[in-house]
Order: sequence, then structure tokens, then C-alpha cells
Amino acid sequence: MILNHRLMIAIVKRGHSRDVIAAAKKAGVDGATIVYGEGIGRNEKPTFLGLPATHEKDVIFFALDGDNEKAVAEAVNEAGKLGKPGYGLGFTVHLSKLLGVPHLSQRQDDRKRKRGASELESELKDFQLIVTIVNSGDSSKVVKAASKAGAEGGTIINGRGTGVNEQQKFMNFTIDPEKDVVLTLVPSSYAEQVVESIEQAVDLNAPGKGIAFLIDVEKVFGVNHSSLRNKNQ
Repeated sequence: MILNHRLMIAIVKRGHSRDVIAAAKKAGVDGATIVYGEGIGRNEKPTFLGLPATHEKDVIFFALDGDNEKAVAEAVNEAGKLGKPGYGLGFTVHLSKLLGVPHLSQRQDDRKRKRGASELESELKDFQLIVTIVNSGDSSKVVKAASKAGAEGGTIINGRGTGVNEQQKFMNFTIDPEKDVVLTLVPSSYAEQVVESIEQAVDLNAPGKGIAFLIDVEKVFGVNHSSLRNKNQ
């Protein structure tokens, strides 16, 4: 059984999350999770008076029924002013399994009965999300390399992680190295060249340097689709 679940991610200017979540709830979402990050885009100046400028973002995660996807996307787009340069963007991915939301867990996805599998696959692969997890401080290299290969920008989230090559202790206490998680949304047509640029810039093949992976994105809103698709053509 294929379930009709979506994860919607909206990246908005810091302080706009309250209005965005309120609008999403009116459109049918039950709740949301917010994490804080930094965003760098082509429409945002990287420095101010010669000093690095931080563009703070709220990254909002919604789990929702696929039937509500369009209404929620429109509500989030309007509340977050996502069509304006520098205000952010949003996208959704299809979830193969969803736990902790009982009233959604049994909703079945009938998309394949209405459309052919090849049509659905083509729709899902228009855009891809590149998730890069690197050591703290290396995120600027990731964003710069992605931009050089054609990406519009990126969103940075701070986290912690421990890998097999990063076991460290201080007075018998395990130290978890700090990590930067970089989210980069790009059209599928040049996702591979962006990944290759990131891989070379951060040397991801070296032990302990980080990892990167791609996720197919189903729906994108708040960005100029035509300029992205025509880039590098």
C-alpha cells in the first residue's frame, strides 16, 4: 500500500514562522517543527561593511495529507512572502512511511491509479534537494562550491554527530563534533554537477569530512522556476 503523505519544508525569514504556521493550520496542517538556520542566496549580500552578514532563517517542517498539499503550499507561500527575493522558499517530498500521526497513517495514495508511473516519476524528479553534512565551519565551502556549479544558494542548520572516525574523549566524556547541515535545492538537470563541485571542495571521500545525498522533490514554491530550469542551457 502506498500512502499519501508529504513532508513540506518551508525556509522563511526569521520571525515569519508564526504567521506561516498559523496559515498552514488554517489550510489543514495539525502542527509544525521549527529549527533555526542561516541562509545564503543570490539576492542576499554576503557581507555588510566588510564583515560577514548572517541571514537568519526559520526552517519549518510540516507533515500533511497529500490531498491538502496545494492548499497548504499556497497558504505558506502567501504568509511567508516566499515569492519575494530573499524571503525564502518551500518544497515537498513524498513520504513512504509516517509515524506518530494516527489520522494520516491509513490514508492511501491513489496517484498511480490516476496517472502512469512514468509520468509520476518525471514529476518527482524535476528538482532535487542536496543534503550535505560537514564539519562545523565547512558550510561556507559547500555553499560557495554549489553556487559555482549553478545553485541559487543554501540554508545552513547546525547540529552534532559522531562517526567511526570521530571518537574523541575528554576526561572519559565522549565529545560529539559539531556539524553543519547544508540544504541546497537545484533542478535535477544539473544536480550531479553541483554534487561533484561540493565533493571536490570539501573532499568528502576523505574519512571524517562529511557526507552528501540527494532527495527527489515533488513540489517547489517561492522560487523562479523558469530561471532555474534555463540556467546553464
